[in-house]
Amino acid sequence: ADPAFLLQPATAEGPPAGLFFHSGENGKAYEAPRLGTDVDITVNGMVQRAQVRQVFENPTDAWLEATYVFPLPEGSAVDRLLMDIDGRRIDGVIMEKAEAQKAFDAASDAGQQASLLSSERPNVFISAVANIPPRGRVAITIEYQDQAAYEDGLFSLRFPMVVAPRYTPPAEPPVEGPATLASAGPGAVGRDLFGPVTDPDGPAGSENQNPLSLRVALNPGVPLTEIDSPSHDVRIETGPDDTHVLTLSAGQVSANKDFVLQWRPVASNAPQAALFAEEVDGASYLMGMILPAADPEATQNETGQSAPALAREVIFVIDSSGSMFGDSMDQAKAALLQALKLLGPDDRFNIIQFADTTAALFPRARPATRQNLTSAWYYIRALEAEGGTQMAPALDLALANAGDGDHLRQVVFITDGAVSNEMDLFRQTAAQLNGSRLFTVGIGSAPNSYFMRKAAQAGRGTFTYIGDLSQVEDHMGRLFAKMAAPALTDISLAWPDSLAPQAQAFPAPLPDLYQGQPVTFTAKIPNLALRDLAGVLTVTGHRGSGAWQNTLDLGAQKDAPGVAALWARAKLTQIEDGLIEGRAAQNVRAEALEVALTHQLVTRYTSLVAIDAELVRPQDGETDSQKIPRALPEGWDYDKVFGAAGLSGAAGQAMPLRELPPGLLQKTAAGNPVHLPQGATPGPFLLVSGLIALNLGLVLLILFRHGQPKPA
Repeated sequence: ADPAFLLQPATAEGPPAGLFFHSGENGKAYEAPRLGTDVDITVNGMVQRAQVRQVFENPTDAWLEATYVFPLPEGSAVDRLLMDIDGRRIDGVIMEKAEAQKAFDAASDAGQQASLLSSERPNVFISAVANIPPRGRVAITIEYQDQAAYEDGLFSLRFPMVVAPRYTPPAEPPVEGPATLASAGPGAVGRDLFGPVTDPDGPAGSENQNPLSLRVALNPGVPLTEIDSPSHDVRIETGPDDTHVLTLSAGQVSANKDFVLQWRPVASNAPQAALFAEEVDGASYLMGMILPAADPEATQNETGQSAPALAREVIFVIDSSGSMFGDSMDQAKAALLQALKLLGPDDRFNIIQFADTTAALFPRARPATRQNLTSAWYYIRALEAEGGTQMAPALDLALANAGDGDHLRQVVFITDGAVSNEMDLFRQTAAQLNGSRLFTVGIGSAPNSYFMRKAAQAGRGTFTYIGDLSQVEDHMGRLFAKMAAPALTDISLAWPDSLAPQAQAFPAPLPDLYQGQPVTFTAKIPNLALRDLAGVLTVTGHRGSGAWQNTLDLGAQKDAPGVAALWARAKLTQIEDGLIEGRAAQNVRAEALEVALTHQLVTRYTSLVAIDAELVRPQDGETDSQKIPRALPEGWDYDKVFGAAGLSGAAGQAMPLRELPPGLLQKTAAGNPVHLPQGATPGPFLLVSGLIALNLGLVLLILFRHGQPKPA
């Protein structure tokens, strides 16, 4: 039977919202499978191993197929999929994407239970499960490797919980040179790429959407002075040998904002250098970190006096699109106002805002005088968030003028990064940089950190994440300290002569660094056991006008399972960056596919598929497909993102919902999903009311006609 709307009476809580299918019985319907997620992360030093367990429940008497969109860290190396059905455990295998899709579809049609894990972006994944039995449950476990970040003496990890809606812009006309106003064109409409999102103010919004529990076992290897989560309330249990176990105080939370954990070593134990290692199939894999000490001579001239800081031209770009409405816009404004306070008397600045259109405060950058800063203050205070995220014209305007040699040109980009055309923007940044440096500031509860980090890398700057208003002053202060400090440039690795011909290190070349940032890299040395690894690795670079050097003892490694996967992930990133540089897509795909299959990783070219050999669904049974809605990121306003009507296509209604792209939502032989409205409007109630009114009107019309005298 075709799925159909089922009209149900309104209750005190309002009519049901979400995805429903006809059950075959009059007056009854079944709803979408509920999803629960359990996350378990183990951190040893800088290396982390995570398990993400998703439970798909079928509360109906029909066979169901579910698709769920979820995030993982952008640097994660996903290498395992385990499907658990009534105690039977089926391990997934890595296959080329099209082959995995074909195997999944065949298993689904045959009545086998199957799971498919695909990567749509380095930080966005799709989990599909076929043939969930009536009243049954299927658990999917995903495992990945990642590394902790280290900067300014502070370790941190970030686990994303929600894929924020992404704006996909229409084709944009080029902006010819610098201008005060640039537009994406009349009637431009953007779309969210990844399917349904729950309205937190709608009838289902008060429920715990996609409940998630999280546990972190932290073994930093050194005593700590600080351990905390700025994003969530946590319980901390400290064990022997400086180990710690953290859990969410609430037990479960709605998956609507990213989890952040930070820990700071005792100063005397803070690492200045570390080398982690793993041996796999006779090869040695390394992950190294060296923290350059502050160099007081870097800011001195030849006479030994402090060198005057080079005046800057700082172009601030602020996202004023609908996704920034509310808390995010408050944070962005506060960050921008704080940044203005940090400008020097010799600096120049300008402010560019963008949504559907791009506008600048001044035609060109102006001196940071009291009068100009006052104009900027009023300009910032008047900003409002609404409309689409047309980012390309803003980048074009910010990078169009290379400035002069008397000023160091820096662009500070403040946004949540809620766009889906990342690759186009990376190419644009790399092509138009013109000697500028691009620093990104991520705002809100769930910024697109893949875009923010990669854009900063392409712009030879840094990425700063601000999660709430209390962090603005501290984080912007540290950002401006980085912008003022000379970068460590021209960094290179000098291996011992015996290792140099075969050592494969990434990233290559190593990027420029700023104050407080460590040199980090991964490397593979084929056909060499760890016990035979010896010698000194020399790291060199330039700081200011002088040379910089440090060394790592290759024989002093710390055992860290997972380093091999991190090396493979780094190599894949290097290969895929060829798309930004203009390499042929087929060549990039061939190289990336070889690495992904060799190291069994999920990428844009490969998927993990797990198939149970047992046939469970009767051949005459039907299966219905459905998408599980994501939560809206905390602090976002549903109407500002999707438009007041929820499905409006007018310009300014930033991201109307749409069906998933072909191939993203797995289909079976039976019907298609039907969605009740996800906005604040009680759709079923209005539909019932409309039908009643229509029928009543017809009755009155008939009575009216019967009551009229017949014409002679």
